[in-house]
Amino acid sequence: MSNLNKRLDFFDSFLKNYHLSKDGVNLNICCPFCNNSNNRKMKMVIHLEKCFFHCWVCGKKGSNVNYLVNKINKNVKIPENMFKKAKQKFSLFLDEEISEEIEPVFLPEGFEFFLDNFSPIDPDARDVFRYAIKRGINKHKLCMLRAGFSTSNEFRRFLILPSYDKKGELNYYVSRNIDVDTNCGYKYKNATIPKKNIIFNEINIDWNIPITIVEGPLDLLKTNDNATCLLGSVLSEDMKLFQEIVKNKTPVKLALDSDVYSKSLKIAKTLSAYDIDVDILDTRGPSDIGDMTREQFSKIYSSAKEYTENDSLLSKIRML
Repeated sequence: MSNLNKRLDFFDSFLKNYHLSKDGVNLNICCPFCNNSNNRKMKMVIHLEKCFFHCWVCGKKGSNVNYLVNKINKNVKIPENMFKKAKQKFSLFLDEEISEEIEPVFLPEGFEFFLDNFSPIDPDARDVFRYAIKRGINKHKLCMLRAGFSTSNEFRRFLILPSYDKKGELNYYVSRNIDVDTNCGYKYKNATIPKKNIIFNEINIDWNIPITIVEGPLDLLKTNDNATCLLGSVLSEDMKLFQEIVKNKTPVKLALDSDVYSKSLKIAKTLSAYDIDVDILDTRGPSDIGDMTREQFSKIYSSAKEYTENDSLLSKIRML
């Protein structure tokens, strides 16, 4: 039996009224938070694949389905033996991984880790290493980010930062051309797979403590260790990073560059709707995150302010 069918079977064991979408993914029920005798419409949607729920009437949403089930139980008074059996059954499949086809990622040909095979005799490798030092890398960050270079012609003067998932398997890489500021050419050459399901260097993340989120991998050179990057400036509800944050109730320290402050507010607002605590770092100033020293980043990190709805409102007023 598939995960979707198991989850449907779970709700079917105690729900009398529900409607399943044609694709078998969205389960519509009467909202237990705003439900009353005058409102019997099924406006609460449960996404059986991702285990999110959302009511289109009262706006209640979240990913803690056990919390939702407990609320349903209070309203409909499920028989204790049935409820206990259903909850036990639910816990068995909630933690199962949803299998999905993942396109394999391979590091560029000739890739070498700096800490393993760096030879100062190779002039290109030496220049890439000097560039990394200039950007603020140290031995600790070399280990954390597993930085390297390539001896192949295509990536010969690129700083390469690989990414590994929680199982230690390669899931992405970013490479930065060290000469692009003075010569023509591509600034970045990255793995050619969708980024939506990538959590950059998930292997480093502890979901039980606040996570710092920046835009790009080079910004991670300046952050604390429990950090990841968006590989851009967007964090939407369908992204794996967003879902893991909500699933684990992980507090977020948002550190995007000042030129995308409006996107920071949008991300913070969306996360807050799922009861996630979000602090926004004040990155306004002459330097972007990647150009700061670690000391400068540490200073703005310690003075980060908690996001509130007033921040979005004040931002809109200033734009008038």
